[in-house]
Amino acid sequence: MSPRRRNAFIILAVVMLLVLVRAGQRIISSRNALKNGHSSAVPVAVAKVQKETILDTLELTGDIRGLNEARVFPKVPGRLLRKVKGEGDIVKKGDVLALVDRDEPALKFAAAEVTAPLDGVLTRYFLDLGQNVTPATPVCEVAEVSPVKVVVKVTEKEFPRIRLGLSASFTCDAYPDQTFEGRVTKMSDALDSATRSAEVEIEARNPGQKLKPGMFARVELKLAAHEGALVIPRDALIEMGESRYVFVAADGKAQRRDVQPGMTRETRAEILKGVSEGETVITVGWQNVTEGTPVEVVEAK
Repeated sequence: MSPRRRNAFIILAVVMLLVLVRAGQRIISSRNALKNGHSSAVPVAVAKVQKETILDTLELTGDIRGLNEARVFPKVPGRLLRKVKGEGDIVKKGDVLALVDRDEPALKFAAAEVTAPLDGVLTRYFLDLGQNVTPATPVCEVAEVSPVKVVVKVTEKEFPRIRLGLSASFTCDAYPDQTFEGRVTKMSDALDSATRSAEVEIEARNPGQKLKPGMFARVELKLAAHEGALVIPRDALIEMGESRYVFVAADGKAQRRDVQPGMTRETRAEILKGVSEGETVITVGWQNVTEGTPVEVVEAK
C-alpha cells in the first residue's frame, strides 16, 4: 500500500471513530434524560390573550360613479358638428359642450349649442362627429364628482345587516396607498331577482377630484364594533375539521384548549369561550406539540 493511500485510510478511520463516539454520547444523554423524567423542550413563540375592540366588517367590490349623473340631449335635430369639451374636462352648468349642425335644404341656421345641465366632469360622448342626432339622442354625459358615490352589490344573506349611516372605507388600484372614507346613504328597496343582490350607495368625499367615474373600488363596510373582546393572534387559532382550539403555554408545558371563535380578521381573532385574559397562547411552533409537551418560550409578544 502506498504512503498516500495508507494516510487516507487512517484519516477515514479516525473520522468514523469520532462519528461513532458522538452518536454514543447522544444515545447515553437521551437515555439519561428519559431515566430522569426529562425531555427536550420544543421552542415556541407566544402572545398574550388581550382585551381589544375588534370590528365586524364586510368586504365588497364596487364601481365609482358621479354623485349625480346626467345624459345631455340636444334641443334640435341635426348632425354632431363639434365637440367643444373633451372627455374628462371639468365643466360648469351652462358651459357649451358640443355644437349641432341643424342646416336644412334651402335654409341656413346657426349651430345649436348643447350645454351642461350641472357642474361636474364630462365623462363620455355617445356619438362621433357627423352622426345624426335628435332631441331623444344623448350626446354626452356629465357627472358630479365632488363628492362621488361608490355602488356595491350586497347579497340577500348580508343585506339585512346593512343600514343607512354605516361607515365605509375603500381603496382604488389607481391609488393603492390611499384609503378613502364614506358612509352608506342609499339602499335599494328590492333585490334583483336574477342576482339575488341589492345595490347600496356609499357617498364619499373626493379630495383633489382624484376619484373618477368608472374606477374600481375595494370596499370595507364597518358593521359593528365589539369592545372589550378577548382577542388572540389569528396564527394561534387552529382549525381542524369541526374542531377549533389553541395551545396555551403554562408551567412550561403545552395545554390544548377547545375554543369558540367570534369574529376573525386577517391577523386577529375574537375568542368567546375557552381562554382568559392574560393567558399565553402559542402562535409559532404549535404544529410540534401535543397535550403536555414541554415548551420553551423563545419569543413573546
